[in-house]
Amino acid sequence: MIKVIKQGVYYMEGRLVKESEAFMTSDKKEIAEKNTVTYGILSAHSKSMGETLAFKPDAVFFCGETDVLRTLDFVGMKEFPVPTYLFDGLFDCDFLRSAAKKWGGVSVPDGLASENAFACEQVAKSGGVLLGIEGCGALGAMSLPEEEGDLLRFFTKGTAEEPRREILAVYLKGKLRKGVGPTDVALAITQALEKAGGFAEEKYLEVFGAGVSGLSMDYRNAIDSALKGASIRSSVWATDEKTKEYFENHLRAEDFKPLAPVQPAYYDGAVIVDLSDVEPMIEVDGAISTVKEFLETAPEECRKDGEVFLGSTAIECEAATYETMAEVAEILRGKKIGNCACNWLPYSKPVTMALSEGGYFNALLGAGVNFNDFFDEQAGLVGKDANFCEGSVARLDARTIAATLANGGKLTSALGLDYPKRIKKYKFDRAPYESRVLNYIANPQKDAELAYGSEIVPLPAFPPLPEHLELTVGGEEGSIAVLIDDFSSYAWSYAIEDRERGAFVALAKRFPEKLRTHLIDWGILPLTYEKFAFKEGDVLHLDKIAEFVKAGEERIVAKVVGKRRTKDIVLTLGTLTAEERKILLAGGKNNLVRGK
Repeated sequence: MIKVIKQGVYYMEGRLVKESEAFMTSDKKEIAEKNTVTYGILSAHSKSMGETLAFKPDAVFFCGETDVLRTLDFVGMKEFPVPTYLFDGLFDCDFLRSAAKKWGGVSVPDGLASENAFACEQVAKSGGVLLGIEGCGALGAMSLPEEEGDLLRFFTKGTAEEPRREILAVYLKGKLRKGVGPTDVALAITQALEKAGGFAEEKYLEVFGAGVSGLSMDYRNAIDSALKGASIRSSVWATDEKTKEYFENHLRAEDFKPLAPVQPAYYDGAVIVDLSDVEPMIEVDGAISTVKEFLETAPEECRKDGEVFLGSTAIECEAATYETMAEVAEILRGKKIGNCACNWLPYSKPVTMALSEGGYFNALLGAGVNFNDFFDEQAGLVGKDANFCEGSVARLDARTIAATLANGGKLTSALGLDYPKRIKKYKFDRAPYESRVLNYIANPQKDAELAYGSEIVPLPAFPPLPEHLELTVGGEEGSIAVLIDDFSSYAWSYAIEDRERGAFVALAKRFPEKLRTHLIDWGILPLTYEKFAFKEGDVLHLDKIAEFVKAGEERIVAKVVGKRRTKDIVLTLGTLTAEERKILLAGGKNNLVRGK
């Protein structure tokens, strides 16, 4: 079904050839490396193509990152350097709207579209690069999701930075069988990559091949969005007449550009997918298998009278494309879902309008489907979460869930399901966007005030690093050392919150590089320790700390005073650049930028 090639390959003469069999000289390989779609897009946006890429994106997306905006206000932001789209998120936020107004951005109200949907329908261009978003690759645009610290660095430097990454070819061939959907394809690819040792993690995927033409744009967009489960960095697809038609239908014909790898093109590996062999898939608590395999091996707690059933909550809220919801409507037409709660969310308000005009809403409502009107952080995926067993969560393609609901909640593969797959052609209507989206790109109102309030307040000036520090581990405001035991639970915004509470130090056994940089940017020293157990309430004494940082010392002797012990320990700060030393001494990068 899927073959993973964990070595260099060339795309030449219409097929993939292993590097060991291509007999290409080093100079020809160097040329072939530049013939990929990915290289062409990045090189067009980058100042250089060295080990680190410094590039300027075509647009930036803010999805509720108010701390970044507070910082930009603090350092004296004048105007957004590129088109910037601000989404309210799960709350009605005057602050984000006022930032769009003051700095020349675009304000997108909550409930109008998922970030992914709006980016695809209104912003993404073939050959473009989007920052702070993901899932527009099928349109020929590279989308790079970023943390708050990365967005802040872009706005303060004017360019974004990206390490040079490997590029993998994803070659599609064959054609999907009826009842097999986009999430099935994404899960099958993810499963193959996991079996190959997480081969694609943080790499670029480039999708092309004869099988692409047989996929509708809705299917392509959905596959691309769902591929983030493979922990890739970004993906981009070759474009064709269907891509062109998508842009024309969305009234943006000028944003289409034909993209395809130039042969010979070199890739650092490949994934060959025969779409004809893909089956309905299921992911339960991180384990991926085919639905058929799961039915054969599901634990007893997932069974009822020997059969596997969904739990009482069948489908949680995630955004679905027009084609997916139309197919689900046809599967459920005339059926009753009974006790299974089913909550669906259209991809965007234009999709909602088209579903209504096409008569699909009536079929869905008649079957018992509920509709939600908000978007969560998972919006944009087509697969839905279904509850199985005791608290287990399963991810399935929409077609399989619809087949299961139509079968009284009994898990049912949609493969070969008898339903009308021909659906009415989607016609995009821009009216919901024209009526509610506020675009200030052409006319920023620089004298406008940011709408601070009780929950969002101006960022204060943080004090510089003092000569000596006395901090309480997990202490109260004014004087804390932050102990980080679990990085997954330490959100990026916590660094700003901790700094506002008086933190100068974060303690951990190790720091991921991006988090370490983020903490330094906020004036927090990332100190690591070995063979020591800090306890809440311990007092940490760091004498002459500013002197140590100024001198570039990598190791610092600290005194820890606890209730029943006093001990000297060695804390490691690691190598600091001259710029990082300046940032820490100044009390944070925002203080430095503001002073310029």
